[in-house]
Amino acid sequence: MIPTKQTRDAEFQSAQMYNSTLAARLFNVGRRVISSEYMVKDHVAELLDRSDKSRVIVELGSGNRRIRGDVINVDLFPFPNVDIVTDITTTPFPDNSVDVIILDSVLEHVADPWTVVGEIYRVLKSGGSVVCITPFVFPYHGYPNHYWNFSKDGLEVLFKAFSSCRVESSLGPTCALVNLTAEYFAVAISGSSAFLYTLTKGIALLPIFLLKYLDRLWSPSGRGLRIASHLCAVATK
Repeated sequence: MIPTKQTRDAEFQSAQMYNSTLAARLFNVGRRVISSEYMVKDHVAELLDRSDKSRVIVELGSGNRRIRGDVINVDLFPFPNVDIVTDITTTPFPDNSVDVIILDSVLEHVADPWTVVGEIYRVLKSGGSVVCITPFVFPYHGYPNHYWNFSKDGLEVLFKAFSSCRVESSLGPTCALVNLTAEYFAVAISGSSAFLYTLTKGIALLPIFLLKYLDRLWSPSGRGLRIASHLCAVATK
């Protein structure tokens, strides 16, 4: 496991999870109202809708959220909603014991994503599924570190041992454009101030954030994959 670094990015994103500073509280409130994120297709929700509570469902790198009461949360850090604290490259689950695994914006923070995908393959039952959402055209966000952004080709290589792998957009091209525009001004103006970063990004998003709904015009599996903000791989063992 690569040790985490105490960067400003890491401190700010940790504060967001705990809602522990003024800048974090402002950011968390603001993104509920003014956000660059819009999912035309919610891959995680779709998979959960097809998965009843008799199935073993695990979210790796869950952070402090719990998306459904029966989902087992696994994370490197002991947040209140985490059930198992461990490095996700080596989990305590037996071979062929899990039906569904969720990886939502986690793999970019892992220094060795190949080992994580190998671990997922080991613990999934035959016919089990993994939904993996990763950034593609998206800014650096170092919590705890940020090593990778993934293209469609990259995700297909990562999951090549699986019997099938479908890659679609999770957050589309317009989300990428809106977020990068706001991020440009926030980074340029804020310096080392998390509060100023949050305020500037919110102001920059205000006149443009509704443009994200143009992603309705892009097919999740079409040419928008070339410039999508986030991609999603749905793979079956």
